[in-house]
Amino acid sequence: MKKRAFILLLILVCFASVALWLRQNYWIDHMRQMSGQKSLANVSCFNCHLVSTAKLRWAQPRPHHDAPAGMAISPDGKKIYIALDDRDEVAEADTTSRQVLRRVKVAGRPFGLAIDAAGKNLFVTCRNTDRLAVLDTQTLQETGSIAVGMAPVAVAFCRTAAGDRLVVANSMSDDISVLSVSPLQELGRPSAGREPFAVAITPDGTRAFVANRMVRLVSVKTIPTSEVTEIDPMTARTVRREALESAHQSEGICAVPSRSWMLTPLVKVRNLVPITQVANGWVMSSGLAITDVKSGNVIQMPLDEANNYFADPSGVVVDSSGHRAFVASGGGDVVTVVDLDRMAAWLDKADPTTKQEAIYDMSLSPAYVTARIPTQRNPHQLTLSPDGGTLFVAERLADSVLVVDANNLTEKGRIILGDGGLNDPIRRGERVFTKAAYTFQHQFSCRSCHPDGHVDGLSYDFDTSGIGDNLLDNRSLLGVAGTEPFKWNGKNASLEIQCGPRFAKVLMRTDPIPQKELLDLTTFIKSQPPQRVTRNEDGTLTPSQERGKAIFFATKTKNGTEIPHEKRCASCHRPPLYSVRLSFDVGTGGTFDTPHLLGVANTAPYLHDGRALSLEEIWTLYSTNDSHGVTSYMNKIQLNDLVEFLKTL
Repeated sequence: MKKRAFILLLILVCFASVALWLRQNYWIDHMRQMSGQKSLANVSCFNCHLVSTAKLRWAQPRPHHDAPAGMAISPDGKKIYIALDDRDEVAEADTTSRQVLRRVKVAGRPFGLAIDAAGKNLFVTCRNTDRLAVLDTQTLQETGSIAVGMAPVAVAFCRTAAGDRLVVANSMSDDISVLSVSPLQELGRPSAGREPFAVAITPDGTRAFVANRMVRLVSVKTIPTSEVTEIDPMTARTVRREALESAHQSEGICAVPSRSWMLTPLVKVRNLVPITQVANGWVMSSGLAITDVKSGNVIQMPLDEANNYFADPSGVVVDSSGHRAFVASGGGDVVTVVDLDRMAAWLDKADPTTKQEAIYDMSLSPAYVTARIPTQRNPHQLTLSPDGGTLFVAERLADSVLVVDANNLTEKGRIILGDGGLNDPIRRGERVFTKAAYTFQHQFSCRSCHPDGHVDGLSYDFDTSGIGDNLLDNRSLLGVAGTEPFKWNGKNASLEIQCGPRFAKVLMRTDPIPQKELLDLTTFIKSQPPQRVTRNEDGTLTPSQERGKAIFFATKTKNGTEIPHEKRCASCHRPPLYSVRLSFDVGTGGTFDTPHLLGVANTAPYLHDGRALSLEEIWTLYSTNDSHGVTSYMNKIQLNDLVEFLKTL
């Protein structure tokens, strides 16, 4: 009986093996037919079917933390207000006792704060609801609200001859909202650079300067340039645009009271230099741009040392006398103290060429950097008490605000907002993501190229296929969970491989991230949802977007001609991830991994080397022969409709 059962089991195993073999070959044959790739292998139904975004890490509930964002101090210096964007709260704390007094809910991810001259009204930018809220500082109740541009992150208050004004940086709509305070209304919305992120007002209130975090490209092979946008807050008109050459990630800006200077921290990026130059400190460094308010001339000064870097400079403040500046280094966990008098003395002696090349001289910073104040994880925003005697440092990933005696640079204590979240692997992973200590000489962090997990809009010269002119577009990490494999060649099967040995060999030029920290890092990346997009309030599409959707899912051209399976948009970019996770040749010089399209509207440039500066250019300049889907039948209106639909994904 046992022998008979064994034979039956053996027969069943054989039948199952044959069935599995036939099914696997059916899958492969089916995918070869649908994709047009005759040599395709190692695929399954799950490349196209049975995919659910609801099961991905970024769609699951996650813990929230007391991460401080923007800060504002009352005119009498007694209270400090702190935006807790991850909690949808604003906290009020006593500056002397360093105790939190009150918290209030403010819907929409409150991020930037400003307070009026009388200390009566607190202005709050709500990043996720595209509005500015007004809180009464006595009650902390919301007394007003107004719609602004998309994803406002910073706000500054100023007094002008025409009345009080608010200047708001709208990071996702690339514009600036200028508001009157009484009545609360928008006076104008001039365009900014790309991703405006910080605002500062000149002491006389006649000018507002806005730092833009990302670069605008003229060509993928040209030196990238970001800008400081200068506007007149009284008239809401653009006055001038100051270029920051080969610079990006400017997240702070402030005026120097005693000089006609505007200071902007920056990352000096050399993306067109082969990535092998990481070992020589030639890919990223930190600097401080000095914009002359009168002339618009810009000089960039280094903040790093010859063999030690202080990555991801962000917040900046200057004391009321204009003698010292404080710059937070989010990746280096320090605040750098700059003697502006010494810097001015050096500039007075330097000739024009020396000034122009100053940013490249890593031996220069000791001439004016007088101290480095250590902080806990990820210092980001800074503010000073009205008398200039106390410095407040938002330690974003420690859930605290460091309080420093600004005169003798000693620690006075901390405002504790939360427990740091170290029991949460997502929070631990974010700490790894923003930490520069893993890279050679601490030059950069993951965040240096992926601010907020997104993208910096640059292409880099990787040396994996030979040194020089081998540009690869940087891809967003938002919504990447479930879209493996990774890299443009699709060779990394998981994020652990992508961020582990690959990152160490190609970018860090050091030992790999330890395994425990690596797992936390990939957990954090997988938890990042796609960037939100613009849609009607009820979630429906506009008529143009509906027409574009029909084109995206079309199986026939307008004249009824069948579109081959492999030339249909949805064959390679199948929902819900809008990727079948396979490599295709779209006529750009090779076979490349298919990126997902979630949040594609804000990930320019496009294609594997970033040659297309806009979605339109993919088809108008680089795929005119139906190499990237059948599009030659489209007229300009139809292409516009397709692009409008893509922007909703």
